[in-house]
Amino acid sequence: MESTGYRDLTNQEAQEVIDSTPDLSIIDVRDEHKFAEAHVAGAKLIPLQEILADASTKLPESNILFVCNVGQMSGVAAQMAVAIGRTNVYNLAEGTQGWRVDGLPVEGDLANL
Repeated sequence: MESTGYRDLTNQEAQEVIDSTPDLSIIDVRDEHKFAEAHVAGAKLIPLQEILADASTKLPESNILFVCNVGQMSGVAAQMAVAIGRTNVYNLAEGTQGWRVDGLPVEGDLANL
């Protein structure tokens, strides 16, 4: 882990973590509209505002990959998770945009575009 307590992952690293961590929670912190358009396959929507308001009841204890559009808001969520004692916390540094550009698995209304 980096000095932030969480690890920023490239798309390739994130795919490896997804493939090797069966109990990984992929949490998309964007709004419902953006999530509906396209999100990392298997992701669950928990908007950043909900995490900031009540992270202790919203987040699992460990093995969390946070995702947003470009990696910034998900970094805030990752910092919050670490601050409340969550472990094995990751941030998708390139976000959903980079994930889609690389042709990695997405779900949502724009998934096949």
